[in-house]
Amino acid sequence: MNRKQVISVLGAGLVVTACGSTSSSGGSVAAKAYAGKTLKLGAILSITGAGGVYGPQSRNGMQLAVDQINQSGGVNGAIIALTVNDDASDKAQSAQLAQKMIQEDQDLALLGPTLSNSAVAVHPLAESLRTPILAVSTTGIHIVPDCTFPKTDACKYVFRDSLGEETAIPDNIQSYAADKHPKTGVLLVANDDKFSSDGGTIVQNTVGTYGITLLKTIPFKKAEADLSPYVTQAVQLNPDVIFITSLGGIPAKIMAEARNQGWQGQFLGGNGFNTATVSKQAGANGKGAQSASAWYLGNTFTSNAGFVAAYRARYGADPDQFGAQGYAAIKVLADSASRANLSFSNVAGDRTKLRDAMEKVKIDAPMGPFQFTSTHDVHQTVWIIQMDGQGGFTLVHTIKPS
Repeated sequence: MNRKQVISVLGAGLVVTACGSTSSSGGSVAAKAYAGKTLKLGAILSITGAGGVYGPQSRNGMQLAVDQINQSGGVNGAIIALTVNDDASDKAQSAQLAQKMIQEDQDLALLGPTLSNSAVAVHPLAESLRTPILAVSTTGIHIVPDCTFPKTDACKYVFRDSLGEETAIPDNIQSYAADKHPKTGVLLVANDDKFSSDGGTIVQNTVGTYGITLLKTIPFKKAEADLSPYVTQAVQLNPDVIFITSLGGIPAKIMAEARNQGWQGQFLGGNGFNTATVSKQAGANGKGAQSASAWYLGNTFTSNAGFVAAYRARYGADPDQFGAQGYAAIKVLADSASRANLSFSNVAGDRTKLRDAMEKVKIDAPMGPFQFTSTHDVHQTVWIIQMDGQGGFTLVHTIKPS
């Protein structure tokens, strides 16, 4: 049903000092109070399928953090054992994996899933089973605070370290409107998954605020092989901006087709743009395509410099936003576990203790100083970036958290 990878560093001599035994959040467990124990974490990621351009980077970031922590002595002496499961970008499979990891594997906490479309099934399950889950890439509407529940109660066990589209897309549109003063736009939106349709809704609700007339919304299905008829509809309207809300390799295909048809306007998008994989696929056709990101390779935070250097040394390539968020998520859980006074004998009780500790986390992450808001969302810097036409990104603006 799935591909599974267990990421851990086990062996004598590793438990030397406690990683995260102190915290700016205040309080900690004695440095070796967890010696000989194992912190079981489970991740549900899209290593294959439509989300396969994001999931592997999340996995790499997580693996790097796990290995660093374990090689430094673990969490108050406990070793982290992380199991990564591939949901193949399938919502039903994602839910099945989550249930197994919570009820059979008895994991202390979960990370993921990669796609908002899968979070609709997974996050309510984790909430109902009182298991902390940290969203490392899901940016759609209702991930937090209500975790896709059809009710108004805030979820207590769902957290997110990924920048939501309700922040990112408006920040991006506002930034571009202030710089270039576009008057018209067309929206191309994949209407068959939550992430893409949520992004389209946000675009529709935002453009008018900044003086942009949306000439047309053009829906399509992400599995369609030929997107050229939809692109033709957009190009024929000659808009200043084409908004794209979709995931995987689709944005790059749309950019290539629009340029092939002679359109030379601006592409604006969301979180689906923010990986080197998509930037490389777009190539010269995507140069200047702009989005708001939770992370930027060249940001000057000390914590980022160390992460980038370690990632390059480990994988021989630059990290991306998804790698940074995966790395940060492990650091968040490790810091929280170090302060949670875990028993390692009562999983249900330990899950609640971890949840409580997560609410008070304050760490230095690759995204800069990081903590959760009262609704378990991110409180961090936002970077406005553009594709550079060569597989990377350049920085346009930095927006500090209020």
